[in-house]
Amino acid sequence: MQSTSQKSNTMSSLENLRNLPTIPKVMFEVSSLLKENPINNHKLCNTIGKDQGLTTKILTIANSPLYGLQRKVSSLEFAILLLGAEELESIVTAVSLSDTIKFNASSTFKYMEYWKHSMLVGTAARDIARRLGMPELAGDAFLAGMMHDVGIQLIIKYFPNQYDQILKTVEDSKISFLEAEQKILDATHQEIGKFLAQKWSLPQGLCDVLEYHHRPQDAKQNTMLVSIVHLTDYMTQQFECGHSFWDKNVLFDPIVSDILGFSSVEELGSFTADYKEVFEDAAESLTL
Repeated sequence: MQSTSQKSNTMSSLENLRNLPTIPKVMFEVSSLLKENPINNHKLCNTIGKDQGLTTKILTIANSPLYGLQRKVSSLEFAILLLGAEELESIVTAVSLSDTIKFNASSTFKYMEYWKHSMLVGTAARDIARRLGMPELAGDAFLAGMMHDVGIQLIIKYFPNQYDQILKTVEDSKISFLEAEQKILDATHQEIGKFLAQKWSLPQGLCDVLEYHHRPQDAKQNTMLVSIVHLTDYMTQQFECGHSFWDKNVLFDPIVSDILGFSSVEELGSFTADYKEVFEDAAESLTL
């Protein structure tokens, strides 16, 4: 294990960066338009439509089987009508924040796999929050699920050499990605993701998910939200649908079953088993 000074160096390097990503303009524009009464759907459509990548991802997410809309969404105009203000703002926020982190293409990082994993965890977290009788958490669960691994994007962008070392360590030592991050950076994508969320002044619930989604037992608040994202993240590994190599060998935390109100891990297992086919369909549909 490296000295704790390395952790200070890692986080200090981020603190001292002058080119950290800023919150994209489209997020503010959409938020402002959604506060108008009545909402001008034509203006909203024009604002979002300027970004073809954002438009495509809105339609992809809206049509996911896990998102639960009863009709196929074939146009941005229809998506705006069908989703409603709150749902639309949640998707725009998640997509635009993740897309704002630009980095050079890497043969060791497959962007499409990252996006599929993020979208699957986000849409599944939203659905599970609703199924567990917590509809008030659905929007936050979606955003947190979409962004839970944003710290990995920062590692690739600002610490590309260390990222390659992390991959080599995982391959050579057969340890988890988290353990390799800790060994090389003396920090993990959890703390690094939380750092960015705090820089962006994002809600505390999202910060907690970013910091604790692999160790919900350490979360002191927003434990339901953290547990839902931990569960859906693990389910992608369990079902081998939209799963990510950086989650390999990361263990499920059984405390989640208590937090989410299940009488046992076995009862939770029965609950998640019902999702296998839906996950497979959703993973297949989440292509851009």
